[in-house]
Formats: sequence, C-alpha cells, structure tokens
Amino acid sequence: MRFGYLEYYRDRLSEYELCRDFPGDDILIDGLHSMQIHFINNGINLEIPIVRVMNTAHFLAAYMFATACSGDQTEYDSLADLSLGRDKKMFKVAIIVLAAMLRRTEGFRASRCRNVLLDNRDPDFEEGVTLYDRFLRSAEKRFAEEDFLIDIPALIQRNHELEHENQQLKTENNELKYRYELMEAENEKTKPQTIVYNYGTYIAEQNNDIRDCTIYTTAPSEQQPKQETAPAPDLFCRITQAAHDKGVAQQVENELRRACVSAPKLVKAIRTNEALGYLDTQDLSSSELFDMLNAYFGLSFKLRAFQNSRSR
Repeated sequence: MRFGYLEYYRDRLSEYELCRDFPGDDILIDGLHSMQIHFINNGINLEIPIVRVMNTAHFLAAYMFATACSGDQTEYDSLADLSLGRDKKMFKVAIIVLAAMLRRTEGFRASRCRNVLLDNRDPDFEEGVTLYDRFLRSAEKRFAEEDFLIDIPALIQRNHELEHENQQLKTENNELKYRYELMEAENEKTKPQTIVYNYGTYIAEQNNDIRDCTIYTTAPSEQQPKQETAPAPDLFCRITQAAHDKGVAQQVENELRRACVSAPKLVKAIRTNEALGYLDTQDLSSSELFDMLNAYFGLSFKLRAFQNSRSR
C-alpha cells in the first residue's frame, strides 16, 4: 500500500488477485496490456505498472462511492498522484482506467463522477481515454457500485460499535433513573413534615359577629414561580435524520467535537460518518463545510489546513 487508504480499499498484490475479487477487471487489465504493446510499437518508452494502476483506480472508485463523489477533479488527481508515487504520467493512466470503470457502472452517481473526472481535460488526455476504450474487448460488461465497496469493514465495524455504545448509554441511563427514583423515595421518608399554606377565606359567625378570617394552606414566602425546563440544544445541522432515528446523533456530534483538535482527525471523522449515512456533507465544498464547522465548533485551524486534509 502506497499510502493510508485502508479504510476504503486494500491493495491486491497480483492480476490474479484483482480478477478474483473483481471479476470485471479482466477486460480492464487486458486493455492495459494492449495499451502497453501499443506504446512499444510506437516507440513510446513508457512501462505501465498494471497492478499499481488497477489498485489506484479501485481505491478511487471506492473512495468516490463511499463519499458520494463529493470531491472535485483536483482532489481525485491528487489522490491518484499520491497513490502512484507522484508519477505524473501514470496517474493519468489510472484516471483513464477509472473513467472506463465508471462508464460501465450502473447508476447516476457513476455517471456524475465520470463527468467530474473528464471535464475540461486537455486533448492528449481525451485521446488517451478514446484509445484505451478501443483496447477493451467488450463494452457490455457492467458493474454495480457495490462491487467497489467490498473493502470497508472498518466502516461496518464502526457502525456496530456506535450501536453498541448507544445501547450501553441507554442501559446506564436507565440505571441512573432507577437510582434517582430510589434516592427520591428515601428522601421522602426522612424529610420533616412541613405545614403547607394556601390562601383562602372563610366567614366565621360567633355571637352574631361576622369576621373575615384568612386560612393559609401555603406559606406566602414559600411560593415559587414554576420553572420550565429549557429545551435541549440543537445538534450540528448536517447530522442526518438517520442518525437521529438510530439514537446516535449526539454521539456523532461528540465524535466531531473530539476530532476538532486537528484538520486530519476532523476530516477522517467526517468521512467515516458520511459513509455511515450519519452526516450529509458530501456535496458541500471544503470552504462551505469549513465555515459551518467553524461557526458551530470554533475550529483551531485555518481553512487551508482543512482543504489540504480533505483533498488527500
């Protein structure tokens, strides 16, 4: 693995392993072999590290679908560049392979992500896309988004952990309520009896003398205005209804607040909860999201640090 993207994808070590886990890869890999032969025949000194390129394309596909394609072209180019050791020629090959994958993937998001990748590319890049597509022996092979998301057990495990934590909190809350009720009952037994007064009036008739007498059944000095319980504060506005329905909304906010110590930790927490469906922030630009987070949590770092972390 060339850099840390284990939560989205695990590198395969051979073409065999790639085709075993992703059956549709056979035509994509054959296409890369054909492209390599084309380069040799035309005197182009460029060797394609096929397994590395395929791993990079798969990582980007998993990252796109796990984050709802919320980035821009620059972000995906940077991720491909880092994955391939900053090889400026090979990262373009990886993007071309990814575009071919997305072209054969069902769903609106795949089409949208492909448009993001290919928008406003230079003519040489567009020629590479067309050339590679000619090398693919079949254009009928179809994929589903789920085919690219088989390597995110960490996200699934995190979901289970959140549900377990939520259940523990509910149990602890019930125990605290029970103990509170016992303490209240004990206090009722031990506190001294108090005469409580309340205003009232009656007319007493003695020896034909009518007097107005006031009876107190609540002491005036003890009367207190009724205090209303303040409503619970709102949570971060981009926490989803699904998080509220599952009872984990407060935990999600707590996790974000703990992660606010640094831009990388906050971005990691955001992406994890986006993938779980607990945050609706995928379609926001980095500056929009930063402004919302800063206004709510009061971040200690600047926009540039957040943009850099989110683009990795």
